[in-house]
Amino acid sequence: MIRFVIAATALAGMAACSPGIPRLGNNMPADPMDRVAPPPTIQQPALLTAKERLVQGIEANGCELTTANAGAVLNDATISQAELGSLIPQLESEGRVEVSGDSSIRVVSDRCI
Repeated sequence: MIRFVIAATALAGMAACSPGIPRLGNNMPADPMDRVAPPPTIQQPALLTAKERLVQGIEANGCELTTANAGAVLNDATISQAELGSLIPQLESEGRVEVSGDSSIRVVSDRCI
């Protein structure tokens, strides 16, 4: 019994002076299977100019801007009626739209023949 008390006391003394149980594996390289894959890259949409948005808006609404679909085209293109007035002459001079006598504007593109 005395040996048990002495051994227990010695063990307690050693435990008090030691830094504790060593943490095995802390200095080992990480397991490559534990790595988390990076999040997928999200493609940002291209920023379009007002002219490009107007052409796309007209293409999406039957390739022609008329009084009947003007609201939908302006909404799709996110432009105002004042901007429309300044963009049409620019697009016409570039050959991207044709203005007809019946106040309709037709887009000239590969999507609208």
